[in-house]
Amino acid sequence: MNNAEVMAKVSEKSGVALEDCSKVLKAFEEVLSQELSNSPSVGGAFDKIYNVVSYFKGKKRQ
Repeated sequence: MNNAEVMAKVSEKSGVALEDCSKVLKAFEEVLSQELSNSPSVGGAFDKIYNVVSYFKGKKRQ
C-alpha cells in the first residue's frame, strides 16, 4: 500500500475526512521517524515499533 491508499482506507474506516487523515498520518510518520532516528540501536528501534503496534492493537475497535 502506498501513502494515498493508507490515507483513503483510514478515512473510510474512521469516517474522518481524507484531508484530516492526511495531516494526522503525516504527523505520525514524522514523530515515528524522529523517535526511530533517536534509537541507540536497531534493537531499540524495533522495541519502539513494537510498542507503537501494541498500542494500536490495544485500541482496536471491537
